[in-house]
Amino acid sequence: MRKLWLILAAVVASVAFSQTVPALPAYNGPAVTITVWSWVPGLDKAVAAFEQAYPNIKVDVSNVGSGPNEYTKLLTALKAGTGAPDVAQIEYDFLPNFIDFGGLADISKYAAPYESAFVPWTWGQVSPDGKAVYAIPQDTGPFALVYREDLYKKYGLSVPKTWAEFEANAQKLAQATNGSVQYTDFYSTFAPWFMGLVWADGGKLWTHSGNGWTQSLNSASAKKVIDFWGNLVDKKYAATLPDFTSELNSALAKGQITTLIEAAWGPGSLASRLGAESAGTWRAAPLPQWGTGGTFASGNWGGSSDVVTSQSKHAEAATIFSLWLNTSPTALALNWENGGLFPAAKAGLTMPALHDTSKNPSKFFGGQDVAQVYAEASAGVPTDFQWAPWFLYANDNFNKYIADAVAGKTTWSAALDAWQQDVLNYAKGQGYQVSGQ
Repeated sequence: MRKLWLILAAVVASVAFSQTVPALPAYNGPAVTITVWSWVPGLDKAVAAFEQAYPNIKVDVSNVGSGPNEYTKLLTALKAGTGAPDVAQIEYDFLPNFIDFGGLADISKYAAPYESAFVPWTWGQVSPDGKAVYAIPQDTGPFALVYREDLYKKYGLSVPKTWAEFEANAQKLAQATNGSVQYTDFYSTFAPWFMGLVWADGGKLWTHSGNGWTQSLNSASAKKVIDFWGNLVDKKYAATLPDFTSELNSALAKGQITTLIEAAWGPGSLASRLGAESAGTWRAAPLPQWGTGGTFASGNWGGSSDVVTSQSKHAEAATIFSLWLNTSPTALALNWENGGLFPAAKAGLTMPALHDTSKNPSKFFGGQDVAQVYAEASAGVPTDFQWAPWFLYANDNFNKYIADAVAGKTTWSAALDAWQQDVLNYAKGQGYQVSGQ
Protein backbone atom coordinates (compact mmCIF):
# COMPACT_ATOMS: atom_id res chain seq x y z
CA MET A 1 0.00 0.00 0.00
CA ARG A 2 2.84 2.37 0.90
CA LYS A 3 4.57 1.69 -2.43
CA LEU A 4 1.33 2.32 -4.32
CA TRP A 5 0.84 5.63 -2.45
CA LEU A 6 4.33 6.77 -3.42
CA ILE A 7 3.81 5.82 -7.06
CA LEU A 8 0.50 7.70 -7.20
CA ALA A 9 2.06 10.71 -5.49
CA ALA A 10 4.90 10.74 -8.01
CA VAL A 11 2.45 10.62 -10.91
CA VAL A 12 0.39 13.48 -9.47
CA ALA A 13 3.51 15.56 -8.86
CA SER A 14 4.81 14.86 -12.36
CA VAL A 15 1.57 16.04 -13.93
CA ALA A 16 1.35 19.08 -11.67
CA PHE A 17 4.88 20.24 -12.36
CA SER A 18 5.35 19.32 -16.03
CA GLN A 19 3.93 22.58 -17.35
CA THR A 20 6.22 24.55 -19.61
CA VAL A 21 7.47 27.97 -18.60
CA PRO A 22 5.70 30.84 -20.44
CA ALA A 23 7.96 32.55 -22.97
CA LEU A 24 9.96 35.28 -21.27
CA PRO A 25 9.39 38.84 -22.46
CA ALA A 26 11.72 40.53 -24.90
CA TYR A 27 13.55 43.66 -23.82
CA ASN A 28 13.34 46.49 -26.33
CA GLY A 29 14.53 49.33 -24.12
CA PRO A 30 17.87 51.13 -24.12
CA ALA A 31 21.06 49.48 -22.89
CA VAL A 32 21.10 49.53 -19.07
CA THR A 33 23.08 48.19 -16.14
CA ILE A 34 21.12 46.89 -13.17
CA THR A 35 22.51 46.29 -9.70
CA VAL A 36 21.67 43.11 -7.80
CA TRP A 37 22.20 42.23 -4.14
CA SER A 38 22.23 38.47 -3.57
CA TRP A 39 24.01 35.90 -1.44
CA VAL A 40 23.56 32.99 -3.89
CA PRO A 41 26.93 31.28 -4.50
CA GLY A 42 28.03 31.13 -8.13
CA LEU A 43 25.47 33.68 -9.31
CA ASP A 44 28.07 35.13 -11.68
CA LYS A 45 27.68 32.03 -13.87
CA ALA A 46 23.95 32.60 -14.24
CA VAL A 47 24.52 36.31 -14.90
CA ALA A 48 26.90 35.50 -17.75
CA ALA A 49 24.23 33.33 -19.38
CA PHE A 50 21.59 36.03 -18.88
CA GLU A 51 23.74 38.71 -20.52
CA GLN A 52 24.13 36.48 -23.56
CA ALA A 53 20.34 36.15 -23.80
CA TYR A 54 19.76 39.88 -23.09
CA PRO A 55 22.79 41.78 -24.40
CA ASN A 56 21.19 45.18 -23.66
CA ILE A 57 20.96 44.40 -19.92
CA LYS A 58 24.17 44.24 -17.94
CA VAL A 59 24.06 42.94 -14.38
CA ASP A 60 26.31 44.09 -11.54
CA VAL A 61 26.05 41.62 -8.62
CA SER A 62 27.15 42.39 -5.05
CA ASN A 63 27.06 40.12 -2.02
CA VAL A 64 26.52 42.58 0.83
CA GLY A 65 25.77 39.79 3.30
CA SER A 66 22.98 37.31 3.73
CA GLY A 67 19.65 37.64 5.49
CA PRO A 68 19.56 40.27 8.25
CA ASN A 69 22.95 41.68 7.23
CA GLU A 70 21.57 42.54 3.80
CA TYR A 71 18.22 43.69 5.18
CA THR A 72 19.81 46.23 7.50
CA LYS A 73 21.76 47.77 4.63
CA LEU A 74 18.72 47.69 2.37
CA LEU A 75 16.46 49.40 4.89
CA THR A 76 19.12 52.05 5.49
CA ALA A 77 19.33 52.78 1.77
CA LEU A 78 15.55 52.85 1.37
CA LYS A 79 15.17 55.25 4.30
CA ALA A 80 17.90 57.48 2.84
CA GLY A 81 16.19 57.55 -0.54
CA THR A 82 19.33 56.48 -2.37
CA GLY A 83 21.78 53.61 -2.58
CA ALA A 84 19.36 50.70 -2.94
CA PRO A 85 19.93 48.16 -5.74
CA ASP A 86 17.55 47.45 -8.58
CA VAL A 87 17.09 43.86 -7.40
CA ALA A 88 17.51 42.39 -3.90
CA GLN A 89 17.12 38.89 -2.50
CA ILE A 90 14.65 38.73 0.40
CA GLU A 91 13.34 35.71 2.28
CA TYR A 92 9.56 35.18 2.26
CA ASP A 93 9.13 35.76 5.98
CA PHE A 94 10.81 39.19 5.76
CA LEU A 95 8.89 40.37 2.68
CA PRO A 96 5.95 41.92 4.61
CA ASN A 97 8.36 44.19 6.48
CA PHE A 98 9.62 45.70 3.22
CA ILE A 99 6.15 45.80 1.66
CA ASP A 100 4.83 47.62 4.73
CA PHE A 101 7.75 50.05 4.61
CA GLY A 102 6.96 50.87 0.97
CA GLY A 103 10.38 49.97 -0.32
CA LEU A 104 9.32 47.54 -3.05
CA ALA A 105 7.97 48.21 -6.52
CA ASP A 106 4.70 46.63 -7.64
CA ILE A 107 5.91 44.65 -10.67
CA SER A 108 2.54 43.10 -11.55
CA LYS A 109 2.61 44.93 -14.92
CA TYR A 110 5.47 42.68 -15.99
CA ALA A 111 5.22 39.68 -13.67
CA ALA A 112 1.51 38.81 -13.39
CA PRO A 113 1.42 36.62 -16.56
CA TYR A 114 4.00 34.28 -15.00
CA GLU A 115 2.05 33.27 -11.89
CA SER A 116 1.38 29.81 -13.33
CA ALA A 117 5.10 29.16 -13.69
CA PHE A 118 5.54 28.87 -9.91
CA VAL A 119 4.42 26.51 -7.17
CA PRO A 120 1.10 28.05 -6.02
CA TRP A 121 1.97 28.71 -2.39
CA THR A 122 5.03 30.78 -3.35
CA TRP A 123 2.94 33.19 -5.41
CA GLY A 124 0.78 33.77 -2.37
CA GLN A 125 3.93 34.87 -0.56
CA VAL A 126 4.96 37.47 -3.17
CA SER A 127 1.42 38.66 -3.92
CA PRO A 128 -0.34 38.56 -0.54
CA ASP A 129 -3.40 40.52 -1.68
CA GLY A 130 -3.67 38.66 -4.98
CA LYS A 131 -3.27 41.91 -6.94
CA ALA A 132 0.07 43.66 -6.47
CA VAL A 133 3.20 41.57 -7.09
CA TYR A 134 6.21 42.51 -5.00
CA ALA A 135 8.72 39.81 -5.90
CA ILE A 136 9.54 36.79 -8.04
CA PRO A 137 9.75 33.50 -6.09
CA GLN A 138 13.25 32.04 -6.12
CA ASP A 139 13.73 29.00 -3.89
CA THR A 140 11.82 27.07 -1.25
CA GLY A 141 12.29 24.78 1.74
CA PRO A 142 9.39 22.31 1.93
CA PHE A 143 9.63 19.77 4.76
CA ALA A 144 10.37 16.06 4.64
CA LEU A 145 11.66 13.47 7.08
CA VAL A 146 15.30 12.35 6.80
CA TYR A 147 16.62 9.34 8.67
CA ARG A 148 19.51 6.89 9.07
CA GLU A 149 18.40 3.76 7.24
CA ASP A 150 21.13 1.66 8.85
CA LEU A 151 19.99 2.61 12.34
CA TYR A 152 16.34 1.99 11.48
CA LYS A 153 17.28 -1.55 10.43
CA LYS A 154 19.46 -2.06 13.50
CA TYR A 155 16.73 -1.07 15.94
CA GLY A 156 13.75 -2.43 14.01
CA LEU A 157 12.17 0.95 13.26
CA SER A 158 9.77 1.58 10.38
CA VAL A 159 9.50 4.83 8.45
CA PRO A 160 6.69 6.75 10.17
CA LYS A 161 3.72 7.83 8.08
CA THR A 162 2.02 9.61 10.99
CA TRP A 163 3.18 11.62 14.00
CA ALA A 164 1.79 8.87 16.23
CA GLU A 165 4.13 6.39 14.53
CA PHE A 166 6.94 8.95 14.86
CA GLU A 167 6.41 9.04 18.64
CA ALA A 168 6.12 5.24 18.82
CA ASN A 169 9.48 4.94 17.09
CA ALA A 170 10.99 7.35 19.59
CA GLN A 171 9.71 5.29 22.52
CA LYS A 172 10.89 2.01 20.98
CA LEU A 173 14.36 3.41 20.35
CA ALA A 174 14.68 4.77 23.88
CA GLN A 175 13.79 1.36 25.31
CA ALA A 176 16.15 -0.48 22.96
CA THR A 177 19.12 1.77 23.71
CA ASN A 178 18.37 2.73 27.31
CA GLY A 179 18.27 6.33 26.11
CA SER A 180 21.79 6.34 24.67
CA VAL A 181 20.44 7.06 21.18
CA GLN A 182 17.81 9.77 20.73
CA TYR A 183 15.26 9.53 17.99
CA THR A 184 15.23 13.14 16.79
CA ASP A 185 16.20 16.74 17.46
CA PHE A 186 13.96 19.69 18.30
CA TYR A 187 15.35 22.91 16.79
CA SER A 188 14.46 25.02 19.81
CA THR A 189 16.32 28.11 18.58
CA PHE A 190 14.73 28.31 15.13
CA ALA A 191 11.25 29.84 15.16
CA PRO A 192 10.72 29.38 11.37
CA TRP A 193 11.29 25.62 11.77
CA PHE A 194 8.54 25.48 14.38
CA MET A 195 6.35 27.78 12.28
CA GLY A 196 6.82 25.48 9.29
CA LEU A 197 5.42 22.57 11.29
CA VAL A 198 2.40 24.68 12.26
CA TRP A 199 2.04 25.59 8.58
CA ALA A 200 1.97 21.88 7.70
CA ASP A 201 -0.99 21.45 10.05
CA GLY A 202 -2.86 24.21 8.21
CA GLY A 203 -2.35 26.58 11.12
CA LYS A 204 -2.06 30.33 10.68
CA LEU A 205 0.04 32.57 12.89
CA TRP A 206 -1.00 35.86 11.31
CA THR A 207 -4.00 36.87 9.22
CA HIS A 208 -4.28 40.20 7.43
CA SER A 209 -7.63 41.72 6.52
CA GLY A 210 -8.00 45.32 5.36
CA ASN A 211 -5.92 47.48 7.67
CA GLY A 212 -6.04 45.02 10.54
CA TRP A 213 -4.17 41.93 11.63
CA THR A 214 -4.94 38.93 13.80
CA GLN A 215 -2.05 37.21 15.55
CA SER A 216 -2.32 33.66 16.90
CA LEU A 217 1.16 32.43 17.83
CA ASN A 218 -0.56 30.26 20.44
CA SER A 219 -3.28 28.90 18.17
CA ALA A 220 -4.66 25.39 18.54
CA SER A 221 -2.35 24.17 15.78
CA ALA A 222 0.67 25.87 17.34
CA LYS A 223 -0.08 24.32 20.73
CA LYS A 224 -0.62 20.89 19.19
CA VAL A 225 2.80 21.09 17.55
CA ILE A 226 4.66 22.49 20.56
CA ASP A 227 3.04 20.04 23.01
CA PHE A 228 3.92 17.11 20.73
CA TRP A 229 7.57 18.11 20.49
CA GLY A 230 7.71 19.23 24.10
CA ASN A 231 6.60 15.76 25.17
CA LEU A 232 9.43 14.23 23.13
CA VAL A 233 11.93 16.57 24.74
CA ASP A 234 10.61 15.99 28.27
CA LYS A 235 10.92 12.22 27.81
CA LYS A 236 14.46 12.61 26.42
CA TYR A 237 13.35 11.14 23.09
CA ALA A 238 14.40 14.36 21.33
CA ALA A 239 17.60 16.33 21.76
CA THR A 240 17.60 20.14 21.67
CA LEU A 241 20.88 20.72 19.84
CA PRO A 242 20.82 23.86 17.66
CA ASP A 243 21.06 23.22 13.93
CA PHE A 244 24.33 23.91 12.10
CA THR A 245 26.45 23.32 15.21
CA SER A 246 29.41 21.00 15.65
CA GLU A 247 27.57 19.30 18.52
CA LEU A 248 24.66 18.32 16.30
CA ASN A 249 26.94 17.32 13.42
CA SER A 250 28.90 15.04 15.73
CA ALA A 251 25.77 13.43 17.16
CA LEU A 252 24.39 12.77 13.68
CA ALA A 253 27.64 11.39 12.29
CA LYS A 254 28.06 9.06 15.29
CA GLY A 255 24.51 7.74 15.07
CA GLN A 256 23.39 9.29 18.36
CA ILE A 257 20.34 10.84 16.61
CA THR A 258 18.48 8.90 13.93
CA THR A 259 15.88 11.23 12.43
CA LEU A 260 15.38 14.88 11.51
CA ILE A 261 12.68 17.06 10.00
CA GLU A 262 14.51 18.99 7.29
CA ALA A 263 13.73 21.54 4.61
CA ALA A 264 14.64 20.83 0.98
CA TRP A 265 18.02 22.46 1.40
CA GLY A 266 18.75 20.29 4.45
CA PRO A 267 20.06 17.16 2.66
CA GLY A 268 22.65 19.22 0.80
CA SER A 269 23.65 20.87 4.04
CA LEU A 270 24.02 17.49 5.75
CA ALA A 271 26.14 16.18 2.88
CA SER A 272 28.57 19.08 3.26
CA ARG A 273 28.59 19.05 7.09
CA LEU A 274 28.83 15.37 7.99
CA GLY A 275 31.51 14.10 5.65
CA ALA A 276 32.14 10.46 4.89
CA GLU A 277 31.33 8.88 8.26
CA SER A 278 27.61 8.46 7.60
CA ALA A 279 27.61 8.90 3.80
CA GLY A 280 25.20 6.58 2.02
CA THR A 281 23.20 5.77 5.15
CA TRP A 282 20.70 8.63 4.97
CA ARG A 283 17.27 8.47 3.32
CA ALA A 284 14.33 10.87 2.87
CA ALA A 285 10.60 10.22 3.24
CA PRO A 286 7.39 12.30 3.24
CA LEU A 287 6.63 14.39 6.29
CA PRO A 288 4.56 12.44 8.84
CA GLN A 289 0.87 13.38 8.95
CA TRP A 290 -1.41 14.00 11.91
CA GLY A 291 -3.83 11.34 10.76
CA THR A 292 -4.56 8.95 7.92
CA GLY A 293 -6.78 9.26 4.88
CA GLY A 294 -6.55 13.02 4.46
CA THR A 295 -4.83 15.17 1.87
CA PHE A 296 -1.05 15.09 2.19
CA ALA A 297 0.34 18.31 3.66
CA SER A 298 3.80 19.71 4.27
CA GLY A 299 5.20 22.96 5.63
CA ASN A 300 8.07 25.16 4.60
CA TRP A 301 11.21 26.49 6.25
CA GLY A 302 13.17 29.12 4.36
CA GLY A 303 13.30 30.13 0.75
CA SER A 304 13.63 33.54 -0.80
CA SER A 305 12.51 35.82 -3.59
CA ASP A 306 13.89 38.57 -5.81
CA VAL A 307 12.35 42.01 -5.39
CA VAL A 308 12.63 45.18 -7.46
CA THR A 309 13.15 48.12 -5.13
CA SER A 310 11.18 51.35 -5.30
CA GLN A 311 14.40 53.20 -6.14
CA SER A 312 15.01 51.26 -9.34
CA LYS A 313 14.90 53.30 -12.52
CA HIS A 314 14.93 50.12 -14.61
CA ALA A 315 11.96 48.16 -13.26
CA GLU A 316 11.27 46.38 -16.56
CA ALA A 317 14.84 45.17 -17.00
CA ALA A 318 15.08 44.25 -13.32
CA THR A 319 11.86 42.20 -13.50
CA ILE A 320 12.98 40.44 -16.68
CA PHE A 321 16.24 39.48 -14.97
CA SER A 322 14.35 38.19 -11.90
CA LEU A 323 11.97 36.18 -14.08
CA TRP A 324 14.80 34.71 -16.15
CA LEU A 325 16.87 33.87 -13.08
CA ASN A 326 14.00 31.89 -11.58
CA THR A 327 12.36 30.26 -14.61
CA SER A 328 15.10 29.71 -17.20
CA PRO A 329 16.22 26.05 -17.28
CA THR A 330 19.81 27.27 -17.57
CA ALA A 331 19.54 29.48 -14.50
CA LEU A 332 17.58 26.95 -12.45
CA ALA A 333 20.24 24.29 -13.04
CA LEU A 334 23.07 26.70 -12.22
CA ASN A 335 21.31 27.93 -9.07
CA TRP A 336 20.89 24.34 -7.88
CA GLU A 337 24.40 23.15 -8.75
CA ASN A 338 26.23 26.21 -7.41
CA GLY A 339 23.94 27.49 -4.67
CA GLY A 340 21.77 24.51 -3.68
CA LEU A 341 18.58 26.47 -4.37
CA PHE A 342 15.52 24.21 -4.44
CA PRO A 343 13.43 25.92 -7.13
CA ALA A 344 10.08 27.64 -6.72
CA ALA A 345 9.47 27.28 -10.45
CA LYS A 346 7.40 24.26 -11.45
CA ALA A 347 9.71 23.51 -14.36
CA GLY A 348 12.68 23.43 -12.00
CA LEU A 349 11.20 20.57 -10.00
CA THR A 350 11.47 18.19 -12.95
CA MET A 351 14.80 19.34 -14.41
CA PRO A 352 17.40 16.54 -14.77
CA ALA A 353 20.03 18.39 -12.72
CA LEU A 354 17.79 18.30 -9.64
CA HIS A 355 17.35 14.54 -9.93
CA ASP A 356 20.94 13.55 -10.70
CA THR A 357 21.50 10.74 -8.20
CA SER A 358 25.23 10.56 -8.92
CA LYS A 359 25.78 13.89 -7.15
CA ASN A 360 25.04 15.23 -3.68
CA PRO A 361 22.71 15.35 -1.95
CA SER A 362 21.33 12.19 -3.59
CA LYS A 363 24.76 10.56 -3.58
CA PHE A 364 25.04 11.18 0.18
CA PHE A 365 21.57 9.66 0.51
CA GLY A 366 22.65 6.35 -1.00
CA GLY A 367 21.60 7.24 -4.55
CA GLN A 368 18.00 8.02 -3.60
CA ASP A 369 16.25 10.68 -5.70
CA VAL A 370 15.90 13.03 -2.75
CA ALA A 371 14.59 15.85 -4.93
CA GLN A 372 11.51 13.82 -5.87
CA VAL A 373 10.53 13.52 -2.20
CA TYR A 374 10.81 17.28 -1.81
CA ALA A 375 9.04 18.04 -5.09
CA GLU A 376 6.05 16.11 -3.78
CA ALA A 377 6.37 17.94 -0.45
CA SER A 378 6.29 21.30 -2.24
CA ALA A 379 2.95 20.37 -3.81
CA GLY A 380 1.51 19.82 -0.33
CA VAL A 381 2.34 23.20 1.24
CA PRO A 382 -0.85 25.18 2.06
CA THR A 383 -1.14 28.35 -0.01
CA ASP A 384 -2.69 30.78 2.47
CA PHE A 385 0.04 31.11 5.12
CA GLN A 386 1.00 34.73 5.91
CA TRP A 387 3.83 36.53 7.68
CA ALA A 388 3.55 39.81 9.58
CA PRO A 389 5.69 42.95 9.18
CA TRP A 390 6.90 42.42 12.76
CA PHE A 391 8.07 38.85 12.12
CA LEU A 392 11.65 39.84 12.98
CA TYR A 393 10.66 40.65 16.57
CA ALA A 394 8.69 37.42 16.88
CA ASN A 395 11.63 35.47 15.49
CA ASP A 396 14.18 37.09 17.81
CA ASN A 397 12.08 36.50 20.95
CA PHE A 398 10.98 32.91 20.32
CA ASN A 399 14.14 31.45 21.84
CA LYS A 400 13.86 32.90 25.34
CA TYR A 401 10.35 31.55 25.93
CA ILE A 402 11.10 28.12 24.49
CA ALA A 403 14.33 27.97 26.52
CA ASP A 404 12.25 28.25 29.70
CA ALA A 405 10.13 25.31 28.56
CA VAL A 406 13.20 23.25 27.68
CA ALA A 407 14.58 23.96 31.16
CA GLY A 408 11.29 22.96 32.80
CA LYS A 409 10.62 26.45 34.17
CA THR A 410 7.25 26.65 32.42
CA THR A 411 4.97 24.45 30.37
CA TRP A 412 5.29 24.36 26.60
CA SER A 413 1.79 25.74 26.16
CA ALA A 414 2.46 28.58 28.61
CA ALA A 415 5.64 29.44 26.73
CA LEU A 416 3.59 30.05 23.59
CA ASP A 417 1.09 32.14 25.55
CA ALA A 418 3.88 34.34 26.88
CA TRP A 419 5.44 34.66 23.43
CA GLN A 420 2.09 35.58 21.93
CA GLN A 421 1.48 38.34 24.48
CA ASP A 422 4.99 39.78 24.20
CA VAL A 423 4.86 39.97 20.41
CA LEU A 424 1.29 41.31 20.46
CA ASN A 425 2.33 44.12 22.80
CA TYR A 426 5.25 44.96 20.53
CA ALA A 427 3.11 45.06 17.38
CA LYS A 428 0.55 47.33 19.01
CA GLY A 429 3.36 49.56 20.26
CA GLN A 430 4.55 49.91 16.68
CA GLY A 431 1.15 51.25 15.68
CA TYR A 432 -0.32 48.15 14.03
CA GLN A 433 -4.03 47.38 14.33
CA VAL A 434 -3.71 43.87 15.64
CA SER A 435 -5.76 41.63 17.89
CA GLY A 436 -4.96 38.32 19.49
CA GLN A 437 -6.83 35.13 18.94
